Amino acid sequence: MPTHNFQIRNPVTILLTIFIIVLSLDPVSAQSSNASVNIGELIGILLLIFGVLGVIWGLIWMFAYPIFLLYALIFSGKNLDNMILKTVERERAIISKFGKDILSNIDGGFRKDVISSGIVWAGAVYGPSHWHQLLGKLYNWFGGSIDIFQKVISAGRAESMQRLREIAIEEGWDEVINVRIDTSPMAPAAGRKGIKAVEVFAYGTGIKYS
Repeated sequence: MPTHNFQIRNPVTILLTIFIIVLSLDPVSAQSSNASVNIGELIGILLLIFGVLGVIWGLIWMFAYPIFLLYALIFSGKNLDNMILKTVERERAIISKFGKDILSNIDGGFRKDVISSGIVWAGAVYGPSHWHQLLGKLYNWFGGSIDIFQKVISAGRAESMQRLREIAIEEGWDEVINVRIDTSPMAPAAGRKGIKAVEVFAYGTGIKYS
């Protein structure tokens, strides 16, 4: 049997629906009220108030959106580069401390001195700015590689791997083998608005040697 996923996303519609339902559930009290305004006038006033609020919000967004877009145009690329740079610095510090990268995608079967093991995992959620999304749509018209999205995914992969290193050290593992990376899109269903991002999930087997 097909199911219907009906959602009301507009808060004005939600409040108006609740107001009408409450009035319809208690008609006696509504009729016995000595108020000078009837139900129709109340609904009209309510619609007017929400209409004015909607116009005010629209005017605010009309001026705020260009500012947000300009900020994304100027700073989003730089912020992403700074995130990548900080991740690389943390990675270099750990490799310098231990003399090697404690993450490996091999199975570790050549070692016989393993005393304990366990699952280690870490994740990071990254998403493009609105400016990057506009550039991505523009690139989609012509096809080919969308470099800005690749950069966002690379930043997410680097961060999730670094978090895996830090968690492994915190939990006392000597190294993590069989490291794998999975990605999961967090974009909403087609035709719906929402946050567009991707979760990068890194995991492996933590190993403790004697």
